[in-house]
Amino acid sequence: MDLFLQVLVNGFAVGGTYALGAVGISLVFGVLNIINFGQGATYTVAAYVGMLLMMLTGANVLVAFVGGVAAAFIVGYITERIAVRPLRNQPLQMSLITTMGFGLIAENLVQFIFGPQTQPLSADLSSSVYSIGPVTITNWEIVTLAVVVLATGTLHFVLSRTSFGSAVRAVAEDRRAAVLLGIDVNRLIIVTFCIAAAMGGVAGVLGAALYNAIYPTMGSLSLTKAFAASVLGGMEQVGGAIVGGLILGVAESATAVYISSAWRDAIAFALLVGVLVAMPTGLLGRRDLDKVERTNLSVFPLPPVPRLDLRRMSIWLPVLIALLLPLVINDNYYMRILTIMLMSGMIALSLNLVAGFAGLFSLGHAAFYGFGAYASAILSTQLGLPVWLSITGSILLTGAFGVVFAWPIMRLRGHYVTMATFGLSGLSWMIMLNWIDLTRGPMGIRAIPAPEFFGETFGATGFYYLILAFLLISTGIVLALLNSPFGRAIRAMRDDELGVASVGQDTRVLKMQVFALSAAIAGGAGAFWAHYVSYISPDSFTPIVSISFLAMVVFGGLGSVPGAIFGGAALAALPEILRFASEYRLAIYGLILILVVLYRPQGLLGMRHIAPDARIRKGQPASNKAREEAA
Repeated sequence: MDLFLQVLVNGFAVGGTYALGAVGISLVFGVLNIINFGQGATYTVAAYVGMLLMMLTGANVLVAFVGGVAAAFIVGYITERIAVRPLRNQPLQMSLITTMGFGLIAENLVQFIFGPQTQPLSADLSSSVYSIGPVTITNWEIVTLAVVVLATGTLHFVLSRTSFGSAVRAVAEDRRAAVLLGIDVNRLIIVTFCIAAAMGGVAGVLGAALYNAIYPTMGSLSLTKAFAASVLGGMEQVGGAIVGGLILGVAESATAVYISSAWRDAIAFALLVGVLVAMPTGLLGRRDLDKVERTNLSVFPLPPVPRLDLRRMSIWLPVLIALLLPLVINDNYYMRILTIMLMSGMIALSLNLVAGFAGLFSLGHAAFYGFGAYASAILSTQLGLPVWLSITGSILLTGAFGVVFAWPIMRLRGHYVTMATFGLSGLSWMIMLNWIDLTRGPMGIRAIPAPEFFGETFGATGFYYLILAFLLISTGIVLALLNSPFGRAIRAMRDDELGVASVGQDTRVLKMQVFALSAAIAGGAGAFWAHYVSYISPDSFTPIVSISFLAMVVFGGLGSVPGAIFGGAALAALPEILRFASEYRLAIYGLILILVVLYRPQGLLGMRHIAPDARIRKGQPASNKAREEAA
């Protein structure tokens, strides 16, 4: 019993920081109906500003705390003005990409300035321990709990008892009606965004003080925990976010004590998936939640699917160029870059099936990529199967895994699909990291054999031609299916899922089929990667990798087959192109993502959105919804 009380105390202290971050996510989601992936940046920036002020003021904690929160407030303001406001009338998921890009910029700049190593918040920061009966508690745990109660209590009072809170609730309920009531929606949104960022800043400084440690990527991990806590409590419920954070903190603390500290971080992903499957609106969310105020992916018309007509020169010309490139490029370094570009194009092509054509914005593709890599590596190294049989087996197994992966999300739509796939991807990553008997955990799997052809082991050129063959076969299969009744069904599901169901199509089966095909193609790319580099570890398959894959599809053009391949190849090559700026190339990468989404949201090769009233002026038919909006 004494141990359980200690678990509760520790869990409440850590969970309090999760709760503060989750409150920020819930505030933004409630008002704007978007997921702010830049919330982690406020955590990181606040912690580092606090560290600087501690150094300048001789460990004055109060000054560091106020300065860190103020810095987070400013980050929230900049994020809303640059990465969110210009996309108010674009698909909801576009803001996910821009806020993610902003987070990349912030983290990379922090790493450039302060270095990648873990540092103490202050060398002079002291921590006293007090005993209350059988329980011990540190002074920073007491401070954390006190600040959490004060901050959340103040926020609750503001939202429930003031005119500002009434305006926030009105905008969250119906933004158009709020405008008619005379509410300055733009000002209210930016204030709400800044308050949410400040809550993240409070969590950042408290978390840094609690452990007396900060590092540049600390915001990414905190974002995952806050995200899970917000979903657990109910995405639109501030009170639910607090409850979710405390439950998550206790669950992590109990896991570390009673099971293993190695599985502690897996609890966040497991709770995220479990809650979404059992009760999508969370513990305290509204059961009738069906909020659709903003445009969806259907505002981007799908480009015509190219027909697989082998008589057309436009098909053979790029293939011929790709076949001849190794005759011109002899340097192994450049051959490696080209190989990675083709592999990334193949992964983006597979994700485009789910996100572009089926309209299911997935953040779980790193799980398929990693499953294929580990499956082929295990089959060839531990079971001793021939390489070609291992690759084939991994593709089939990953396709089956795609069906299992898709099953829990059958009832979900919109943002909830994105959240569930992110959680499933994180859970898969934690299994790769901690199932040491099978995956060797952080040590990874080494000495993965290379394939052979007529007794000759593949070299740089052989691997290039192998991934080119994989890409061509995958593209042919995708084009053939998209021009079939199955392809027309998933494209129709993207625009009107209920309409497709009303004509006798089982949308659950369609979703599982498209996930199976998408997973099989990504698994083939993962199997190729395992044998190409001969060593794999969980670091290559984190949930953040899933976001980069989605960025490739958005960059090239959702629903465009050549656009997805181009986007994957281009963004894979970008880090190498920016090698001259290696210290801040991730910041440039994030900036490019933001600029593309802001100025070409349909992607470089996607189709331009024509507003409903513009279509009417041009004499083109508009949908019923478009006619209503135009009226």
